[in-house]
Amino acid sequence: MAKESRQVKEIRQVQGHDERNIARLALALAQNRVPDTMQSWEKQLTTDALGAIHVKCVSRSDSVVPHGLDNDIIVGLVNAFVEQGLPNTGVLQLSAYRLLTLAGLRVGGRQYSELLESLRRLQGSTFAITDSWFDGRQHQWTSEEFSIISSFARVDVTEIADDIGQLRADTMLEIQLARAITRSVRNGHLRPLDLEFYSQLSQPMVRTLYRSLEERRAPAGKVATNEYTVSTRIWGEHLGMQGWRLDKIRRALEPAHGELLETKYLLEVVYTGRGESQQVTYRFGKVAAPVNAELVALLTKNGLSAPNAVKIVQEHAGQVEVTVAAFHRVVAQARTPVKNRQGLLVDMFQNPDKYAEYMDAAQPRTLDTPSKPRERKAAKTVDEDWETRQAEEWLTLAPEAREKRMLNLLNMMMTEHMTKEEMGVVATLVGNGTLDALDTARALTRAMAEKTLAAYARELRGQIEL
Repeated sequence: MAKESRQVKEIRQVQGHDERNIARLALALAQNRVPDTMQSWEKQLTTDALGAIHVKCVSRSDSVVPHGLDNDIIVGLVNAFVEQGLPNTGVLQLSAYRLLTLAGLRVGGRQYSELLESLRRLQGSTFAITDSWFDGRQHQWTSEEFSIISSFARVDVTEIADDIGQLRADTMLEIQLARAITRSVRNGHLRPLDLEFYSQLSQPMVRTLYRSLEERRAPAGKVATNEYTVSTRIWGEHLGMQGWRLDKIRRALEPAHGELLETKYLLEVVYTGRGESQQVTYRFGKVAAPVNAELVALLTKNGLSAPNAVKIVQEHAGQVEVTVAAFHRVVAQARTPVKNRQGLLVDMFQNPDKYAEYMDAAQPRTLDTPSKPRERKAAKTVDEDWETRQAEEWLTLAPEAREKRMLNLLNMMMTEHMTKEEMGVVATLVGNGTLDALDTARALTRAMAEKTLAAYARELRGQIEL
């Protein structure tokens, strides 16, 4: 088995994000290559129930419009902005290697020269968007005009004669993102992006199609759908194949369809009708959520084998922490030592009613529901030990582990009060240290106990909408 590269491990650790306007509007054309004369395009079409899309793009005279790999670099820029704590200036400072990693792109000599050309295209092209850019704070469609990158520069001064004007892995970049994009990210108009899955897709066409379909499969604020139907002509033009024959559009999409079918993201792609009335229908598969590694680790620490822990997390993710806390109470209050701790823990998941009093005690409790004196004394010792361990763990976790753990807590407590995008931003800010992990976790627990989660959700929104 080939040894896993350092970069593959780093990509796996990134909590990916996709700015939803960019993904929905498909600002960079999907194809790998465009004619040398393609310096502008315009589209005015409707691809979903959210309304019409009207975008015009013009490149500078010595270049062409953004396309292909530029889609991935935009993803990397959004991830970098979130990773760096949503800097007020909108200025990013990172190495060329890190930008490629956050874009989900495997590195090599060719990628650095392509990155440089991509940055130049993204700086030199202007997008005019009419009534098609969603303002997440005002909750309305607006018009915007910007270049995705306002400016970029190398900030390291070391030059090797053969590399002058080129990028290397350690080349430090300073990149100014468009204000419209940074404002949208701060407003939480993001979608989680599985960067590991994304990085395994082979071509820009496949990756762009995937992101575009995700925005139609699960539009912001809407229930996810099992299928999406669109005119073949309109879909091709939306992705950048303007003026192409229908058979050429289908041939261009075929490899991307095949790859997304192979990964089970798509179950079926069906064409119906003829000529300009032809439509394509995408039927989506169920993309399994990755198993929560933090919860698996919690179960293995308490005696379960890894396979059993994975199975329980898949079936009972929302109950793991409460059940483990109840398990500690059962063990602490047992008259004789528990011999089969693993069997007991499994039984508590399979037959929770048998342990109802311990489960109830494990739930956050308000002042008007006191426990019996003997129970309270026993629970206090377990609770204090648990709190101490939790505090110690938060302080020693690596940034990516802090982020994942906070996302787990938010998903368990805040799903009725915050969007997935908002929870993702909070978790990222905890991971990079902008928000204190331990303080945020304690505030969440306190808000749940005091039944003030809605108020704390508003407080968190205030902290991410800087």
